[in-house]
Amino acid sequence: MRTQLIAAGFMDDEEQGGLYHPDISLDVIGVIAVPTEIKNAGEEKEVITFVNEPGYHANLRVMNDKLDLSSLHDFVVNPKTPARVWA
Repeated sequence: MRTQLIAAGFMDDEEQGGLYHPDISLDVIGVIAVPTEIKNAGEEKEVITFVNEPGYHANLRVMNDKLDLSSLHDFVVNPKTPARVWA
């Protein structure tokens, strides 16, 4: 993901320890785990089994519609129920 974002115009901000773009806000989510099985639901010894969704996830909020972000189109995912959204 880092390589693709840098190719899309993000800069490596060593002082802050992350990526920076003047026209895009970046929210790195990382790996998303979703429950696949719940044993003893609602009980004291409830056990939830999780599986990781494929990929490494991030939200981008673009403030400049004129940016060419075509290099990122292959990585776009639009989930029905997002893990996080912009306020």
